[in-house]
This record gives sequence, C-alpha cells and structure tokens, in this order.
Amino acid sequence: MDKVLRARRRGANDVQTTFSRRWRAAKAAAVAVCLWGVNLSPALRAAKPGAAMQPAAQVLRGKLVQIRGAEPVLLTAGKHVMLAGMNHFIFQTLQDKRLANDLVELHGHELPNGFFQVDRLYTLHHGRRYWVRYYCETCNIAALGPGRCVCCQHPTELQEIPVGVPGGPDPQGVIITH
Repeated sequence: MDKVLRARRRGANDVQTTFSRRWRAAKAAAVAVCLWGVNLSPALRAAKPGAAMQPAAQVLRGKLVQIRGAEPVLLTAGKHVMLAGMNHFIFQTLQDKRLANDLVELHGHELPNGFFQVDRLYTLHHGRRYWVRYYCETCNIAALGPGRCVCCQHPTELQEIPVGVPGGPDPQGVIITH
C-alpha cells in the first residue's frame, strides 16, 4: 500500500515539475517579447498611433462661474468657455460653490466639441497662484475633491496653498481656508 501511495505522490510531483517548467518557459518568453518591444528603433517608437493627435497644452485665466443646472463656465476677456474635467475630481472641484466667482488659472486643452478639458487648476489671489486641495483637520487626510472625509465622514475644508516658483508649495506662503 505504501508503494502505491509513494508512486502516486511521485506522479503528482512529476506533473508539478512539468507545470513549473512550462510556467518558467512562458515567463521567459513573455520577458523576451517585452524586451524586444522596448528595444524597437527610435523611429518606430516615435510613430505611435495617436501621438500626433495629442492637443497642445493651453493655459486659460479668468473668472470661474457656476450657472445652476449647467456646466461650469470660465469667463475670460470677452469669451465664455465651457469646462470639462480630466477626471471627476477636477470636475467636482470646478463645481464647488466655494470657488464660485474666483479668479482661476486652468491648464488643459480644447476638446473637439468646444469644451476646455481642465488637467490642473489654480486659484489666483494678489497675483499669486494657489494650489487647491481638500483637507480633513480631524484625520489629517488630504482628498482629491470636495465631499466628506473617507475616514470620519466630516466635510473636508477647501484649502488654497501658495505655489512656489518650481511648482511646489511655498513654505513662507499663507494657506487660505474656506
């Protein structure tokens, strides 16, 4: 009886060994394909489909206006620009009532339907740029958009943090809270 059990175990081990050999060979083939793709010539890498379709980044400055029941609008010198967010967090920030009628600087690009897709958002106060974030004082958690804290479910406060020259926070600046 013991010989039969040992033989069965050996057979199972053989199957496992064969499987692990095949698995290692498949992984090695996948790595080889990936490395081959990385080593493509620069001419082929530059010719990615859709690379030429990337719109140029633009910067718009103006007053953020929120019309009830409509998309957020940026009022620039003589022009109304309908806004769309790169993701839902940016779009929710554009719809935040605490930012209504503030001067803003929007980084993004124009979409084919005429909307301006916002990738980054700054507020402007006294000629300085401020980065917008949402923060929970209780939990010490920063959030991406307006709403409740993911931890304690209290409303997050809007903070505007001065931006330094290289794009990071300015340590001597004053944080504006709403």
